[in-house]
Amino acid sequence: MMISKRIYILLLSLASLTWAQVSATVDVSSYMDDNLFRSPEPTSDLLTNAGLKLGFQQKESPLQLYYEGRFFIYRDLNERNFSLQSLGVNYFSPFGKNDRHGFYFGADLTMRINGQEYDYYNYSQFYAYANLNYNLNYFFFKTGYNFRYRNYSNFPDLTNSRHYAFVQLNKPLPTKTTVILEADLGHKSFSGNEVTTYSAGSGGMRGFGRHMVSFYPEETTVTSQIPSMTHFILLARVAQSLHPKVGVFVQYRKQISLTDETDYLNSTAYYQDEELYDDPFSYESDGVNGQLTWLLPGKTRLRIGGGAISKHYISEHAFLSAEDSTGSGGLRADDGLNWFVSLQKTFYFKKNWIQALQFELNYNYIKNQSNSYWYDYKNTIIGGGITWQF
Repeated sequence: MMISKRIYILLLSLASLTWAQVSATVDVSSYMDDNLFRSPEPTSDLLTNAGLKLGFQQKESPLQLYYEGRFFIYRDLNERNFSLQSLGVNYFSPFGKNDRHGFYFGADLTMRINGQEYDYYNYSQFYAYANLNYNLNYFFFKTGYNFRYRNYSNFPDLTNSRHYAFVQLNKPLPTKTTVILEADLGHKSFSGNEVTTYSAGSGGMRGFGRHMVSFYPEETTVTSQIPSMTHFILLARVAQSLHPKVGVFVQYRKQISLTDETDYLNSTAYYQDEELYDDPFSYESDGVNGQLTWLLPGKTRLRIGGGAISKHYISEHAFLSAEDSTGSGGLRADDGLNWFVSLQKTFYFKKNWIQALQFELNYNYIKNQSNSYWYDYKNTIIGGGITWQF
């Protein structure tokens, strides 16, 4: 997928009527994935991801408008092809003495569009954020808030609102070490209801871990709001420059649930939507990860990294086998390992119609051990891509 010189000049000419600066980025990447749905029963396929991003900004204006379209294409399972379409705005305004502080704002509208067979993954979304950065001489202080509303047109019970607030301290040291400490508070609420029908004389289970002790004299339908979920996140990162062209960082992240019980059930069909597959509000976790970045000769960058995470799910039960339909393994617990290697090579051009061309090769490996049969898997992804910046 490539924008020719003529097409780009046409876009530039049209936009210049009201916008002084236009930027365009086109990228195409393809990956061989040996376990597309992250399942103990793997399915492999070749996935191609193509994207176009256009940015529009008036000269010396702090406001930028952009459009981004992204398309996911499967070689064999082409009925699962889908696209993401976004329109957004970014705003940055420095303030204070010598413009040492900064205010950031942004918002976007996004739609996910699937084919008819898998249109239940479709959603529309509104996302907005506002951040403040302060240079306080001895350290940098950052705080912010973001809001997201996501509407699943065919999963109305999972339509949700999400709120996050955070504070961050960033302290550079004379030893070329940077220490970052951060705390986040997140809350997620669902707009849908759960409906349970009980036959005459029954009580039984409702949701996870709630035992109804009363018995109904006749068939009864009970409707209640899906419970909200809240969690608290603590993060600590240490970054160190080992050489003018070599740097490393190590990060620890702890997630604490403030919700004792939920009715949320993660999907067993991973499909390029991490939230449906493994909602981050549905578990507590401890994780550590790190990365080494090496700037090689010839505008080449090598990144090597990995991490480990332990998850303990609040209410989701573990299934001991494919035949287990009751979740008889107790509460689900996962231990995950991952590591990756990425090599990037960038060419810069002194042209009006093209700024840079970047090639990238990637290797990713994931191993997830779980007491729930459906989440015990391995996954290897190998691929590469090209990015044009106009």
